[in-house]
Formats: sequence, C-alpha cells, structure tokens
Amino acid sequence: MKRFVAGGLTIAIMGLLLWAGARRPEPVPSSAEPGTVEAPPNPASGAEARIQKLLEDSARGDVSAYLAGFGGPLRERLEREMAERGRDAFAGDLKRAAAARKSHATFAPETEGADAARVTVETVYPDRNERQTYRLEQGPDGWLVMDVETVRSHQPKAKYGSPASYQEPEGPPVQPGLTVETGEEN
Repeated sequence: MKRFVAGGLTIAIMGLLLWAGARRPEPVPSSAEPGTVEAPPNPASGAEARIQKLLEDSARGDVSAYLAGFGGPLRERLEREMAERGRDAFAGDLKRAAAARKSHATFAPETEGADAARVTVETVYPDRNERQTYRLEQGPDGWLVMDVETVRSHQPKAKYGSPASYQEPEGPPVQPGLTVETGEEN
C-alpha cells in the first residue's frame, strides 16, 4: 500500500511540475550566439541609457546634449543657470564635475508605471560617496530627467586611492577551553 501511495504522489508532483513548466513564457532567443537565451527586455532600460548618456555628455562638456536630457522645471532651472554663468563656464563646470568623479555605479531602473522610472547612481569622489536618484518620464522625445534627489552622501573611513591597511584580529574568535554541549550523552 505504501508503494502505491508513494508512486501516486510522485506522479502527481511530476504532473504539477510539467504543467507549471508549460505555463512559463517562452524565452527570447538571443541573436548574439545560437542556442543562448536573453531575458525579456526591461521597458525602462531606455531610462538607464539616458542616465549613461547624460554622464557622458557632461564629461565632454556638451551643453546642448546635456540639457536635452532634462525636462520640466528642472530643465528650465538648468537653462537659467547656463544663461547666467555663460555657456563656456557651464561647460567647464560640467567637465570639472565629471573629472572629479573617480567611479560610478548605475543601478537597474525601477519602473513607476508605464512611462516613469527611477534610476539610482552611486558616485565615488576622492573625499565622499554620493547616491543620487534620477526620476525620469518617457515622452515623445524619449526618456527625460524630471527630478534629481541626493539620497545619501557619506565620507568613507579611508580616502579614495589611499593604501589599504590590515589590522590583525584581537584574538581567536572562540576562547580555548570552552566546551560545546550537543545534547548527546557519551
């Protein structure tokens, strides 16, 4: 009787697994290499690409391309700043800010509906790390940055580029002579 129940249970589980596998969406075949599979595209991947382009435009000092990445009141404010300082001074500021960055990490976009997303970028400067979240909206001109907020800025213990140091532990993690009770009798 036990074999019959075990066999029936095994068949039921295998049937459930086959049914669940048949309901999974088909993977998208990759055009890169035959036989490889790509994940379905993220609808907000254009938002991440916009942030990458924005960082590249600032490094080149390309004011027109940089401003084209913004929309709404934020763009108006940046255009007003550029007009007050002058185009060349604004381009110089963009280049200096990009040169001060030692590294950055762009996190995957988080969607907020069909046409809005948030992209977080962590930037490493010589004296601090800074995390900014860009809020983007998709419109007829593509993805545009509508708002930027600094989430966190902190000063690391060691400056960027300083040699690493090793501090030896104070002692062994477990004191010698301690006994461990396992609950088993000897």
